[in-house]
Amino acid sequence: MLTIADLYEELESGLSRYAASLARDSDKANDLVSETFLQAMAHLPLLEQLNTYQRKAWLYRVLKNRFIDQRRAERRAQTLIERLAWMNELATPAALGQDVFAQVPPQYRELLHQHYVLEMTSEEIGLKLGVPAATVRSRLRLAIKRLRAHSSKFDR
Repeated sequence: MLTIADLYEELESGLSRYAASLARDSDKANDLVSETFLQAMAHLPLLEQLNTYQRKAWLYRVLKNRFIDQRRAERRAQTLIERLAWMNELATPAALGQDVFAQVPPQYRELLHQHYVLEMTSEEIGLKLGVPAATVRSRLRLAIKRLRAHSSKFDR
């Protein structure tokens, strides 16, 4: 019977080296290895059915996928910071004479924020709000129409 302790003893050092080569940061590498073994614990029945090489490949793939997910999250966070800085510059009273976003009803402001800043899909927003994705798209069109109507009054 396969245990997580057996897997850890057998593969931890190799996974740690691999994680360190990907992350280039010992703390992030340790987190990747820990998350990999957490995934392994959740999928222990599957891992028992695999041979040694397949188990090793599975664990390395999980580690790499976690690394890729973290990099994507970091890039999304950086993009969000850049967009917020840009929006902050755009929405300053000196730039517009008034806050254009204040002219959009609050429910539309939140939709615009979720879709364009947080990069959520209409399906994700719909699930969060409990409305169909088509309704979200319709409301986004209305919000953009309102933004255009108000922003056309100002020089850009």
